[in-house]
Amino acid sequence: MCGELDAASNPRLQETLLRALRQTGRVLSLDLSGVTFFGSAGVTALVWLSQHPEAAGKHVTVVATSRIVTGPLEMTGLLKRLDVQGMPVLAPDGGEPRTAAGG
Repeated sequence: MCGELDAASNPRLQETLLRALRQTGRVLSLDLSGVTFFGSAGVTALVWLSQHPEAAGKHVTVVATSRIVTGPLEMTGLLKRLDVQGMPVLAPDGGEPRTAAGG
């Protein structure tokens, strides 16, 4: 997904997530590396996804390479509840963040 995940996009996002849940096997990977704004609607969509009955028995992975996404996930406690991959980490010298994979 790319662009802004805000209140205006939330209904479409939930429809897309539900369709993906129905079509996926056991693993659903949600790539949020292209998201430029991640507000409460994005957080709500991920909570909705994690609690949806069709998610039972499936593993949902969230790819988040930006603090734009990981910041709200951390503040809401979702970072501990979701399988988040590609987390940005601060450079040892305080420079630009990079992903946990070294990118």
